[in-house]
Amino acid sequence: MNNKIQLKEAILYWLKLGFISFGGPASQISMMHEDIVEKKKWIDDKSFFHALNFTMLLPGPEAQQLATYLGWLMHGRLGGLIAGILFIVPSFFILTALTYVYINFSDNVWGEGVLYGVKAAVIAIIFSATIKIAKKVLKKIYYWLTAICALFAINIIDANFPLIIISAGLIGFIFHFKEKKLDKQNFLNFIDNKVLKKSFKTFLIALSIWVVVLTFVLLAKEDILLNLSLFFSKAALITFGGAYALLPYVFQNIIESHGWLTSQQMIDGLALGESTPGPLIMIVTYVGFIVGWSNDILAIGNPLIGALICAFVATFFTFLPSFAFIFIGAPLIELSKENKTLDIPLSFVTSAVVGLIANLGFVLAYNSLWINNNGAEYFDINLLVLIVLSLLALQKAKVGILPLLLTLGLTGMMMKLYF
Repeated sequence: MNNKIQLKEAILYWLKLGFISFGGPASQISMMHEDIVEKKKWIDDKSFFHALNFTMLLPGPEAQQLATYLGWLMHGRLGGLIAGILFIVPSFFILTALTYVYINFSDNVWGEGVLYGVKAAVIAIIFSATIKIAKKVLKKIYYWLTAICALFAINIIDANFPLIIISAGLIGFIFHFKEKKLDKQNFLNFIDNKVLKKSFKTFLIALSIWVVVLTFVLLAKEDILLNLSLFFSKAALITFGGAYALLPYVFQNIIESHGWLTSQQMIDGLALGESTPGPLIMIVTYVGFIVGWSNDILAIGNPLIGALICAFVATFFTFLPSFAFIFIGAPLIELSKENKTLDIPLSFVTSAVVGLIANLGFVLAYNSLWINNNGAEYFDINLLVLIVLSLLALQKAKVGILPLLLTLGLTGMMMKLYF
């Protein structure tokens, strides 16, 4: 904890960040490093990157978890809660408002045009993210093989997402043990019993909060709420690799298993998520809102209230584990700065995630480019051109995500109006 930093000053910074954190996790992490390390000098470089390495190991949104970790370093659990909550609250309200507009106004020619153009940008963003992660991670042939196997596993044999991730991690551990001949004593020598007990108490507190809120959901006797709670709790625990790793799992289950949303609705949700501040994983708020709007939960008779309740439930159960991971793990991680045991297993997991994200991009592109119009199927060459141009803009011209979305939205609107 850094007592030299005023809590009020930190609160104002985290609130500001919540409103300006556009551009996805890489951009958000860069913002925090520039502000907190370079300009304000609240945290030193070593502590920042040690915290970042830990959050990269965790399932869930790494940028939001990093903000929570940094808040914890400066002002303890209160600081962590403030940082983590303020990072997502602005996005929650902005996204619910945009989703309301989407539901009520997307079926006119203007709305269709904007979504048409933004769809191309979103697909390009996913491929761009795949390329960026691949360049960082796939540095050896066995990482490439892991990514390719993951791609085929989920696409050809329809393997379960968690099974792919767990398998990649286990292979990574086996590889590490074989290459490094791990000394078990060295692996465990950083553990402090007092810190371990404190972390266990934190785990029990987090579990109790989860049980209490789930109990209220059960008392509501509403299957939709219960299914949302359990699905997003599971998603938050198993989706290693950040926000883009969550997307393949969410797509696979929300569209195919639960049938809550269509593929087109999920693409539109990605577009809204990319165009708002906060973590990309906030797409769960959009999903909850759509599900609540479509189902008269609690027999309220008001779709807006039901949508807001479901949006809150989806968001709460997604982010509760993120806070728990930081408050449980951060005290231990601060004692383990020199331990490198998880580096290779994490690289294998991230390699598998590259394959899964690539598959997501291909699935979205295929479903968007091949159009079925009254039984007649045709290929949308105009959309393909927009996707390619968007990808070139991201990769070669280094155009930002928000300018790209705005440009493609206007382009799509003009195409629908004049062609």
